[in-house]
Amino acid sequence: MKIPYLPAAALVVQALSLTLGAMQTGHAEEALTQGTISIYAGGKPVAGLLFPIGVRPTLSVVANNRENDGKAMHLTGNVQGRLTLPADQSIALFGEDIVLTREVISAERAKAMQDLEKMAASDQLYRGRDATGVSLTDDDWRRQTAIDVANANRLVQIIDTFGWPGLRFAGPASQTAFLVLQHADDATQRKYLPLLRQAVERHDALGSELAMLEDRLLVAEGKPQRYGTQLGGEPLHFQPIEDEANVDARRRSIGLPTMAEYAGLFGLTYLPVAARAEKAQQR
Repeated sequence: MKIPYLPAAALVVQALSLTLGAMQTGHAEEALTQGTISIYAGGKPVAGLLFPIGVRPTLSVVANNRENDGKAMHLTGNVQGRLTLPADQSIALFGEDIVLTREVISAERAKAMQDLEKMAASDQLYRGRDATGVSLTDDDWRRQTAIDVANANRLVQIIDTFGWPGLRFAGPASQTAFLVLQHADDATQRKYLPLLRQAVERHDALGSELAMLEDRLLVAEGKPQRYGTQLGGEPLHFQPIEDEANVDARRRSIGLPTMAEYAGLFGLTYLPVAARAEKAQQR
């Protein structure tokens, strides 16, 4: 299904209770719950999806901004997600101007998409163990580095042939392209950063991915980061942040949680600039 590009489009999700914790209903109410996804442009609904009563779909979605009043979640700014329905369930599609397409793709493109999907596992083959607290040996890291180099070389081939493999090209595997680039060498990251930025501007990649890559390169150059995504050192701490007083506003604009929420993921406590200054004065 292909919906024409809608500038400043928004997505409103109603009564999808499975993965949206704040919108969950009681067991007795679930049988009478009906979910809808409405797509807006210019403040007006232009298309949507309607689910059968009582169906429990799973929705995983990211966006630059989200509002949730317990009955509906409003998502705006580069909305991307994945919807999974129980087996043998169908949904109704409605709208004024919708284009449904089915195209034959080349074997080369199909191979590129399949390779991106495979890279998701190899990118985390050893690195993923380290993230769970398992200590990796030097040999483990050498093996992971060799995988990273091979993945980056294949990603470069795909980009040079098809352009940045965004959501419209690779679906969920588009996020794997970012992971592979993030683990490539600095020169490769700098070369393809503009393509990732262009993909974000056309709503074909996540703003949070762009923020992380920009920060990574700035820190590598010894400069302050803009979005506060990079940590390092012992004990673990945030690398210097440009105009830190306004970092949360920049994070919100590109789909990242607040610094306090982000710090919590690493077991850290983050104090804003004003709070740190006040604390220092009290000493």
